[in-house]
Amino acid sequence: AGWFERYIEAEHAAVDGVCIYSAKTLKPFLWSEVPAKWSDTEGSRRVAGEATEFGIWSGFAVPMLSVHHWQSVLSFASSAKSCILSPRHQVQLVTMAVYAGMSIQALSNDEDGEDEGPLTDREKEVLLWAAAGKTSSETSQILGLTERTVKWHSMQAREAFGVATTTQAVIEAVRRRLIHP
Repeated sequence: AGWFERYIEAEHAAVDGVCIYSAKTLKPFLWSEVPAKWSDTEGSRRVAGEATEFGIWSGFAVPMLSVHHWQSVLSFASSAKSCILSPRHQVQLVTMAVYAGMSIQALSNDEDGEDEGPLTDREKEVLLWAAAGKTSSETSQILGLTERTVKWHSMQAREAFGVATTTQAVIEAVRRRLIHP
């Protein structure tokens, strides 16, 4: 059996510091960044030790939460003793994880949500700037709006797609071909 099967069979999620920490943050993180209160427990050290038997030494985790409180984490494992990722590679992995999570959620929903109303032009514009890596503050300066207004348009776009983050909204808008970054 492979690592995933062993992990599930042994119910490692209950003691794995990476899994526990991912339930407490929505910020992507390197496994090495898990605070000691979760990574230095006997159970977490046991999970990490068993993982090395399968050639897994380090990794990068992307916690996700949907508007329906569906929580998950996509964890990218590495055979390198220390996982070093550039900011660009981290963004690419986050994008992959969010898209995978949204795809799984869409498959598990009774309604596909595809017939929901389209975004307004301003919501599309705000998502385009978010896709370009701009913060709400930067977008507000570019568009000549208040930051509060930009955040409101981001929230409206998230609600239109039934997602929790602006990154998810950007990905969904691109998937539906509503924006073209």
